[in-house]
Amino acid sequence: MENTVAEVGIEFNRNTTPAEIPPASDVVQTLVDAVNNPNITLNITIQANTIQVVDTNTTTNDTTTAAPTQPQSSTTPVTTTTVEAVTIRRLTFRSAGETFTNDLLNPSSQAFINRANLLKSNLEPFYQRAFSSFRFLTVISFSNGSIINNMDLTFRSTSVPNNTQIATVLIDASSNITAFNIDTNFIFVDGAASSGVSHKTSLITASCLVLLSWLLSCQQ
Repeated sequence: MENTVAEVGIEFNRNTTPAEIPPASDVVQTLVDAVNNPNITLNITIQANTIQVVDTNTTTNDTTTAAPTQPQSSTTPVTTTTVEAVTIRRLTFRSAGETFTNDLLNPSSQAFINRANLLKSNLEPFYQRAFSSFRFLTVISFSNGSIINNMDLTFRSTSVPNNTQIATVLIDASSNITAFNIDTNFIFVDGAASSGVSHKTSLITASCLVLLSWLLSCQQ
């Protein structure tokens, strides 16, 4: 299915010492390398820039065995990953006055990667402060007009803000962000304009642009 978020748990050998357990960055890089390896064929499409460790938990199991003369104690480290149900909301906004280039259609291009990192680094802190249930932001695609930005916001399913709340955070952030433009008159959540957004843009025009963005992202 399109835009499916998969969470998997990784458990390391029980005889592994805590010092031997790889850091989260190495775990992520291992999967990224596998995804980008042309010699490895996968039956699914994985977006390398969305791979991350959600949570880690290292616990210790102590077991005691009886010996004829001397009790022995062994410590076995176990690393598990906490998995939670998440809900995704698609956020779309326009950066008016910015020039769209065709390399932004290619998620592997440097232009796409740079802009995706720019949006993520600037916007994630605002959503983290606004919602404790916010987990991360993933840039999905860009399209022409000036630049239409499409991204997924991932929340804990037990506490998902409504469309207006999500749009309001972006509107409030617009006055503090100078790295890119946020057209507060063109903000959509899951394809629908939020009631918290004032509209000078024709609703028909805006809806067509959102539809075009969705079609382009499906072709990638």
